[in-house]
Amino acid sequence: MESGRKKLIFDTSGINALADDPDCVALIRGLRITHLFGVTESAISEIAANSDEARRIQLLGVLERLLKFGMCVIPFHVIIDEQAKAYLADRQRYDWRRVNVRFAEAEGEVVRQEIIHEISEETRVTLKQWNKDFQAIFSNVRAAFQKLFDRQDGKRPSLKEVADRLLGEGGAHREIAIDLFERGTATRLSEAEVHDFTERCLPFKALLVALCVSQYDRCIRGDRQPWLGKAGRLDIFSATYLPYCTVFVTNDDGQRKALRTVAKMIGRQMDILLYSDFKDKLFGIGVAAQ
Repeated sequence: MESGRKKLIFDTSGINALADDPDCVALIRGLRITHLFGVTESAISEIAANSDEARRIQLLGVLERLLKFGMCVIPFHVIIDEQAKAYLADRQRYDWRRVNVRFAEAEGEVVRQEIIHEISEETRVTLKQWNKDFQAIFSNVRAAFQKLFDRQDGKRPSLKEVADRLLGEGGAHREIAIDLFERGTATRLSEAEVHDFTERCLPFKALLVALCVSQYDRCIRGDRQPWLGKAGRLDIFSATYLPYCTVFVTNDDGQRKALRTVAKMIGRQMDILLYSDFKDKLFGIGVAAQ
C-alpha cells in the first residue's frame, strides 16, 4: 500500500459496524483526509458469502466508498506466494514492501458486481467448510496435548516458548514454512534459507506466528488460562495483512485479542481496535482499557 496517510484496514465485522453507523458517510468523508483504506480480499469474500442480497449490496456500497481512497489487497495466500517469488528472484535486494499486493480485479468487481451475487452460496459453503477444517486441525489433537501436560503436573510453556520451539531449528512450523514457500515457487528451501525469508518477510512471519498463537490457544493453553481470542480461520489468517496497515479495525473481540498478540510478537507497533474504540479515538474521547 502507498505511503503517506495512515493505512487503515477494516475486517468484515468492522465493515458491518461501519455500515450500521448512522455517521457512516460522514466518517468516511472525514477519514479520507487522514487515512488510506485497505480492503482485503478476505472481507470481500465474507461479504459475498452473506445470504442476504440487500445486505450484500449495502456492504459493497460501503466498500466502494472506501476504495475511492484506497485499494483492495490480494488474498493472504497470494501475498505469501508473491513474496516468495520475489525473494527467489533476487534474494540480495529483496524487500517485502516492494511487492505489489493490489487486487485491481476485485476493486472492479466491487463496483460492477457482475458475479459476486451469483457465487454467494458457493462462497458461503466453501468458507464454512474451510473454517470447519481449520478448527478440526486443532480440536483433533487438543486432547493429546492436554494429556501430555497433565502428566507433567500441569506445567505448561509460555506462548513465547512454544513459538520459539515451533519456529526454531527443526520446529514443526519451520517445516510448514518450507512447504508454503514451495507451494508458491515449486522450490524447496533449506531450513536456514526459509528462516532468512521469514525474518525478512514480515507478512510471512506474521502468518507463521499467528498459526503458533492458534495452536497454543486451542491446544496447549490450560483450561484455567484466559483465551487468546480463539479466532477462526479468516480471523487468524488476517495477521498476514497487519504489516500493510497502521490501524486495523474489527468488531470481533476474539480477533482483536489474537491479532494484538501476533502484532506484539512480531514487533509491529500499530493500533488494533474494536470499532467503538476506533470511533471514540477519532473524536478524542479515548479508548477503553486495553
